[in-house]
Amino acid sequence: MYAIITGASRGIGRELAITFASHKYNLILNCKNNYNLLCDLKNELEYKDNVKVYIKKGQIEYQDIEKIDDIYILINNASVAYRKLLIDVNEDEYNEVIDSNLSQTIFTTKFFIKKNLKNNQGIVVNISSVWGLVGSSMESIYSLTKAAVENFTKSLSKEYENLDFICFSLGAVDTDMNNIFSEEDKKVILKNLKNNSFLNKNEIADIIYNTISNHKYKSGEIIYINNGLT
Repeated sequence: MYAIITGASRGIGRELAITFASHKYNLILNCKNNYNLLCDLKNELEYKDNVKVYIKKGQIEYQDIEKIDDIYILINNASVAYRKLLIDVNEDEYNEVIDSNLSQTIFTTKFFIKKNLKNNQGIVVNISSVWGLVGSSMESIYSLTKAAVENFTKSLSKEYENLDFICFSLGAVDTDMNNIFSEEDKKVILKNLKNNSFLNKNEIADIIYNTISNHKYKSGEIIYINNGLT
């Protein structure tokens, strides 16, 4: 059985790949940058867990998955963010956020649905952010994309009733994405979090795996794991 995980070279995507491989899922992984890290991950997982791992740099296309049988899960995890006032966001930065967070999610999901409709089974997992619910100062475009992903999840659950769609809306997680915050900003965020600490990416990966494997969700559901961040 295969799982597709986007943005798997680092952060939550990498931890998800490690978790699913440990449960003997074969994997299809991609990344935009850091392809060398993805290659290292492929070698590690194939050796340690004796699973098949296909990797790609860039957008996953339909021809990448067309001939692979038994693809059961898609996890749309890839995401980028810029911490800037809207008036300071240039066109290239805007396009990058929209493409990485929204367009690639839409098209990878489209390819997955096309592949799985005949089997009448499959789960699409979208990774969102609490900012998609409440918005974030200096991350307006990022917040926009995450709100769109959450409503995309709800809409697809009504459009394709034989497949499952679920979204995890996360708070502050200990990933490289937090490097966009200054040390002073991080201190302010930590004051509002339970136990004054960021969410652990390993625990997030375990929660996502257990939720899926135990079917502890309803299709179209948004599951909030925000650690007090609002």
